Amino acid sequence: MYNLKNKTVSILIVEDNQLDTLIVKTLLQNHFNLETVSTGQEALHIIEEIKFDIILMDIKLGNQSMDGTTLMKVIKSNDKYKNIKIFAVTAYAENETQFITEGFDGLYVKPVIKEEIFEFLNKNMI
Repeated sequence: MYNLKNKTVSILIVEDNQLDTLIVKTLLQNHFNLETVSTGQEALHIIEEIKFDIILMDIKLGNQSMDGTTLMKVIKSNDKYKNIKIFAVTAYAENETQFITEGFDGLYVKPVIKEEIFEFLNKNMI
């Protein structure tokens, strides 16, 4: 298990694509406390219940009422969640600067590849 300041790192994955969720969950579940949700409303509910260190946020959440950027802004607008790092996860590798300007702490470009996701998380955990 990965530790951050002597505690196991908790990650929330917000992803509406079941295959993408399965891939990330399979890669990370033995190394982190991991929860997955598929909608913005589920994400808002679970962060009330569980304290997360990192959120990996899909940008396009299908036909949901909230996309990943909107959801990130809602979460970051609450001081209670100011210490959660929220990373955009998308196959659309527009411009990392755009995502940082929007308020994300960084960008991970899909597809999720084992070595790359671990390198990304190690670089951004502290």
